[in-house]
Amino acid sequence: MNYSFFTETNSTMRKFLPAAVMALCAITLTNAGAQEQRPAATAQQAKPLTKADKAAAVELLAQRLAANYVYADAGNKMAAAIRDHLRKGDYEKVATDAEFAELLTAHIQASNPDKHLRIRYAPSAKPDMPRPSATQAMPAGDKKSVTFGNYVNFGFEKVERLPGNIMYLKLNGFFEATYAKAAATAAMNFAANGNAMIIDLRENGGGDPRMVAFVASYLLGDKKIHLSDIYFRADNETDSFWSDPSVPGQRFGADKPVYVLTSGKTFSAAEDFTYNLQAIKRITVVGETSGGGAHPIRPFPIEPNMVAVIPVGRSINLVTKGNWEGRQAFNATQISSINSCLAKRPTRTKTDLSHA
Repeated sequence: MNYSFFTETNSTMRKFLPAAVMALCAITLTNAGAQEQRPAATAQQAKPLTKADKAAAVELLAQRLAANYVYADAGNKMAAAIRDHLRKGDYEKVATDAEFAELLTAHIQASNPDKHLRIRYAPSAKPDMPRPSATQAMPAGDKKSVTFGNYVNFGFEKVERLPGNIMYLKLNGFFEATYAKAAATAAMNFAANGNAMIIDLRENGGGDPRMVAFVASYLLGDKKIHLSDIYFRADNETDSFWSDPSVPGQRFGADKPVYVLTSGKTFSAAEDFTYNLQAIKRITVVGETSGGGAHPIRPFPIEPNMVAVIPVGRSINLVTKGNWEGRQAFNATQISSINSCLAKRPTRTKTDLSHA
C-alpha cells in the first residue's frame, strides 16, 4: 500500500492511530452478534416425542448429512454415528424435541467438530429453501427479520470520527444484502474522507457473503477483484464473489490504512471479510483468535419442531487456495486478552452526522 500522501500535516493522525487501535480493544464486550443468537426452548414450548418420532428424525438427519454436508466422508461418518446411537437406545430417555436437538448436536459434533453444524429447536420449522447464489438474493426474510434488521441498523452499530481523522466503524453482522446495502452505503460514505479506518468485528457473528463483498468494495479501488469462491458439494457448483468498482457514493479507497479488530466472537462471514482482505494485503488485523467457521450453511427441517443447520459449502480464497475453518488462519497482531489492552478510549469521539 502507498502511504506517501501522508505528509507532515497528518502528524496528528500518525500520533493517534496506534493508540486508537489499542484503546478500542479495551472496550468491554457483552453480547454476541445478533446473527449468532439462538432461540431458547422452554419445557412448555417443547413437544413430547414418541419412539417413532425419534427414529424418523434420526433417519432423515442421517440422509441430510450424507447428501449435503460439505465433505462426503464426514457426512457419512456423522450419519453412521447417529444411527448407531439410535440402535443402542441412547435417545430413549429424551422426552422432548428441544432436548433431542441438544443431544443430536452433541453427537454430530463429537463425530465431526464444525462450529456451524447444529440441530436447532425451531417451533413450526419452515420447509426446505433453495440455497442462495452469488447473483440471486436469498429468499425474502419474514417481516420480523426485516423489522429486527431495521432496529439494529443491519449491524452497523456505530461510525464515528476519532482524533487524527481516524474513522471507527463497529459492524456487528453482515445482514442480507438486499436489505442492508443502504445502511452500508451510509456508513461507508461517512467514513470515506478519513485518513485511516478501524473496523471493529469483535461482535460480528457472520451473515451474507454478498454483503461481505459489498462492504469490502469500499476499501478497494476501481478495478474488479475476485475475492473468494464458495464450492457447494451437493450441487457441484461454485459461486464467485467479486468486489464492485461502482458502489454507491464515495469509496474509502485502496491506499489508506485499515485495521480490523477480531475476537473469539468474530465468526463465519466476518472471518471471510478479514481473511480475504488480508490475503490481498489490504488490511492489518489486530485481535484475538476468531471462531474458525468457513462453511456456509443451509437449514433442513428434520421434524416439525427441529431444523438441521448443515454446512453445505466451503470457502476458497484465490490467493491461499484455502480458508480459516477450525482455526485462525489469518495473521493477527495478537492481544492476549482484550481487557489487558491499553487504557481509555479517546474522549473526543462524538460523531458529527451533519455531513453523512
